[in-house]
Amino acid sequence: MTSKPPPLKPGDTIGIAASSSPFDRTEFEKGVKTLERAGFKVSFRQDIFDRHRYLAGSDKRRLDELVGLLENPDIQAIFFARGGYGMLRLLPLLTQKKISPTPKIILGYSDLTSLFIYLYQQWEWVTFYGPVVARDLGSSLNPETQKHLLEALSQTAPLGPYCYSEMLSVRKGSCEGVMVGGCLSLVVASLGTPFEIETDNRILFLEDTNEKPYSVDRMLTQLVLAKKLEKVKGILFGSFSNGGELDHFREVAEDVLKDFKGPILFNFPAGHGPVKVTLPLGIQVRLDADKKTLTYLEEACRPSIQS
Repeated sequence: MTSKPPPLKPGDTIGIAASSSPFDRTEFEKGVKTLERAGFKVSFRQDIFDRHRYLAGSDKRRLDELVGLLENPDIQAIFFARGGYGMLRLLPLLTQKKISPTPKIILGYSDLTSLFIYLYQQWEWVTFYGPVVARDLGSSLNPETQKHLLEALSQTAPLGPYCYSEMLSVRKGSCEGVMVGGCLSLVVASLGTPFEIETDNRILFLEDTNEKPYSVDRMLTQLVLAKKLEKVKGILFGSFSNGGELDHFREVAEDVLKDFKGPILFNFPAGHGPVKVTLPLGIQVRLDADKKTLTYLEEACRPSIQS
C-alpha cells in the first residue's frame, strides 16, 4: 500500500541534505531565506558545506546526514541543496541501515531520481519531483515554480488537471496508472543494478538536461533494448534543456518510440527547465495525449484526519 506523507504546513521544519554534488553557499542561503519567508523552519548540519572532489563530502557524511533526517521525527520534510551526482553511491549503504521511518515529504530532482526509485520500490513512498534549494529556490526562483511547489506539498486533494499550450502530443490516446521515473540518465543508470526501476504497468516520466539529441536517442534506445518499455502504459516527457532545439528531441522520441503503443505527451514543464512544476511520483494519474492533460487520480499527501 502506498505510503503518503502528511501535508506541509507553516511552522513545520524542513531538513536540508546535500546527498550529491557541492553547491554555491550564497545561493543556498538565499534558498533557505525563501523557505523561512514562506513560514517554515529550516534545519541543516554545518558540515553540509563539505566538499570531496565532485561530492558534497564523503559518502559517510552524506549517508549519516540523510539517515538522520529520515529518522528524525521533528523533521516534516527533506529538501536537497542540489542534484548533480552522488546518490547512487549511497543506495547500497542505505540498504544496510535498519531504519523504519514514517513517511515524510521528500523533494528534489535530477540526481535524486535514484533515491525516489529506491523509496518507492523499498517502502512504497510517494516522493515529489521538484526544485532544489540552492539554485531553484535561491538565485533563480520562478514564481510559477514556487506556486506549484507549495500547492503540491500542502494540498490533500488530487492535483490537476495540468494543461499547457507548449505540450506536444507525440502518440495519441489516454491511460491510467502509477507514475514513476525522473531524470532519464539516472533512470538508465539504474539498469542492471539491484536498484533497477520497475516500469511494468506504470506511466513513465522522463526529462533531462545538457544532453544532445543523440544522447537522448542512445538512452531511450537502451530502455527499449532492455525491454523496460514493453509494458509501460504511457510516457510523459518533461523538459530537455540546454542540449538542443526542442523539435530535435521530439523527433528523437517519435523515431525511437515508433513502435510504442501507449500515449506519449512531450514537453511538460517539469525537470531542469525554467519552470519546475512539482510532480508527485508513486501515485495514480491519468495521462491524456488527446486533450494534452495530466490529472492526478488520488492525493499525494494524506488528509490530516489520517495523521
